[in-house]
Amino acid sequence: MKKKIPVVFFIMALMGILGYNFVYQDHRDIASIDATSSFTTSELTALLTDDDASNDVRALDQVIEVSGIATDVKTTSITLNGQVFIELSNAHDTEINQPYTIKGRCLGYDDLLEEVKVDQAIFINSPN
Repeated sequence: MKKKIPVVFFIMALMGILGYNFVYQDHRDIASIDATSSFTTSELTALLTDDDASNDVRALDQVIEVSGIATDVKTTSITLNGQVFIELSNAHDTEINQPYTIKGRCLGYDDLLEEVKVDQAIFINSPN
């Protein structure tokens, strides 16, 4: 019986370590990942609002590039063509009515606000 206690303790400790590493995995670094697809704002909105759910796989939870004209600008967010809301990874100096290409993770379409959500975004091409 006394020989089984260290073995059981070792197995429990090993399971705890493996479980901790599984739950607390490193996050994806969007800046270092190549984009799977490139869209304009109207193409991305049309893709996510159509009735064919198989099209959503091309964009949802994927690293994508989105191009459009800035219609609303905040310190850490930008809206392109009033259709795609993008949360930036870092504060960036942006201007309204300028074209931008941005890479980020597509979260999906927000029915309430009627816009596509993208987060962890970085600028690929900007006029500045």
